[in-house]
Amino acid sequence: MKIHRRRVLAALGTTVALAAGTAVAPGAAAAGPVTWQATDGMLAFRNGAEQTLQLVKPGSSTYTTIADRASQPAWSPDGSRIAYVRDGRVETRRYTGSTLVRILEQSDSVGGVSDPTFVGGGATIVYSGAGRLRYAPSDGSRYAQPLFSTTEDGCDRQPSASVNGLIAFVRTGESCGTATGAAIWLYDVGTGGFTKLTSSGAHPAISPDGTRVAFVREVDGTSELFVMNVDGTGEQRLTDGANATTPEWAPTGKKIAFNTGDDDVSSTRILDLADNSLSTMPAPAHTSSTVDVAWQPLRGQSTARVWGADSPGTNLAASRWTWNTTGSSEPGLVDAKAAVLISEDSPSYAQTAQTLAGQKQAEILMTSKTSLSSAVQTELKRTLKPGATVYLVGGTDILSSTVAGKVSSLGFTPKRLAGTSRYSTSVAVAKAVTSAPEYVFVATGTDYHSAIAASAAAGALGYKGKGTVVLNDGNALTSSVKAYLNALDPDETRIIPVGASAKYAVTHTYFSNWPDTWTYYPITGSGHDGTSVALARFWWSSPFQVGLAWSDSWRGGVSASAGMLWYGPILWADETTLTETDATYLRQQAASLQSVIAFGGTGSISSSELTAAGSAISAGTSLVAYHPYYNGVAPATQKQSALSAPRTGDTPGATAPTRPGPTAPQPDLESVRTTHK
Repeated sequence: MKIHRRRVLAALGTTVALAAGTAVAPGAAAAGPVTWQATDGMLAFRNGAEQTLQLVKPGSSTYTTIADRASQPAWSPDGSRIAYVRDGRVETRRYTGSTLVRILEQSDSVGGVSDPTFVGGGATIVYSGAGRLRYAPSDGSRYAQPLFSTTEDGCDRQPSASVNGLIAFVRTGESCGTATGAAIWLYDVGTGGFTKLTSSGAHPAISPDGTRVAFVREVDGTSELFVMNVDGTGEQRLTDGANATTPEWAPTGKKIAFNTGDDDVSSTRILDLADNSLSTMPAPAHTSSTVDVAWQPLRGQSTARVWGADSPGTNLAASRWTWNTTGSSEPGLVDAKAAVLISEDSPSYAQTAQTLAGQKQAEILMTSKTSLSSAVQTELKRTLKPGATVYLVGGTDILSSTVAGKVSSLGFTPKRLAGTSRYSTSVAVAKAVTSAPEYVFVATGTDYHSAIAASAAAGALGYKGKGTVVLNDGNALTSSVKAYLNALDPDETRIIPVGASAKYAVTHTYFSNWPDTWTYYPITGSGHDGTSVALARFWWSSPFQVGLAWSDSWRGGVSASAGMLWYGPILWADETTLTETDATYLRQQAASLQSVIAFGGTGSISSSELTAAGSAISAGTSLVAYHPYYNGVAPATQKQSALSAPRTGDTPGATAPTRPGPTAPQPDLESVRTTHK
């Protein structure tokens, strides 16, 4: 999918995709420094006497216990979640101690799990297990996998990752069976390159700006603190007689915390790099041991509202918020290649437009049945080049020939996709998306909630994507939909029923061309919000953004899915209060989620509900910046900031930095795979 990055929403930092592939030859690390920063939050540590994980603000003597039998804490880049090791597995919690997520392992043979660390924007956790570095989504939605696809020389442990995709780690021996030596290596997720930084060292920690590595090394029988550049140059000794272990950078990069001693008698010292002064963190009562220190970064997330004066106005606002004006390029906006027209009076024919829009890189605009509104005409002329295709979804009883004629008179090429019903029309749209679908969602055509959410998911496959949506009629399939599915091979095309009626319709239909035993992937949830959350969990792994749409407004759902397109899921929401289902999902995704966007005015998604969503993804409401986009346009002061380079580290709310790029779907097929016999 080739698109530009979008404006408007706060980005936590560089995102990196981890994938197990062919091992690459060692080479120089290429990741650049991080340009956004954070303020210093709480210190997390293991109370050596009580074996509990506790939090304390620097300079305070008030301690909060958030987990027992826990060790080796590490904070997500936004400070909203903390990872740690407990009972031989990695877990994460909210900074408040709530919302437990356990990282999954397929085999109990993965032992020696230690040293979790968040990579990139927080979507991924890397840790050591069975002598290898392993990675998994931080939301616990996938099983962990080896970071390196082949068995590397030596035994790898003590990883420390940065937001710009660098991972420092210790490698010992020529294999895991030999414990000789302890070299520090650097792995660049973006390039796959390896750099050996030093032949002697332990407990590496990458600085917040991604340019330096702190580590410890034994000197004359005492473990001392050192620092070097990420290319291995500029090594410098920082302490003398410290007996230091497990260094941890302050999020501002101005201090380094480290432990001294052992588990029985250990203290946490803080080195101020400005003057090399040392201070000691007060220990809790009844213990003289503070171990495994980790320093919470406090970085901002954002919420936004995209809306207009009414439902058609919100639809236009979503378009202006997304698409460039032809002939110009505004940072963060996308060039439209086509447009999709739907009737503002017919939800039945608006349920699959998002799939078409995602695949064609097209805006979705709604107009009346009988005429093309002047506002939509203006938007088409603003965004499309002459001759561009404008798809009309539905027959002339849904969008009249007058609408098609007006499209032609504007210099565009109308193309109608229609059948004799909403069901056959969904097939026509599906065939226009691709002749060889890889995923086919099935959702009821009698209620818009599942279909719009599914259509948004299929559309997230992006330009020239191969996902479609067809509609079931209650507990049955119409002849056109049955014929469409019957022509597919369920061994090649994944069939995904969304909702109970879709599952029933698919599993109670005889397909003459299908084998006697076939596989499908049903998605169900409790209520509209539950189904949208279940679909989000299935389709996206650790998304960066989420859209909220009012459950009682199909037009709002269309606008939300049009605005989100490739960028993340939409959740159906209440108009006044954030449902616990939605809130739980947001909290569990908080390590990677950077922003929540409400589509529609406060009568659709209340201000308090949007505030609650911001609180769910952040380490505190004071860290959440709100960006209003009435008619899809930022206020003048905000827009000026958005057009300049993102100024990370500014006061929350001061800027509207560039929105991160698309979140590619990563469907969790194994979790829902079902065999039909």
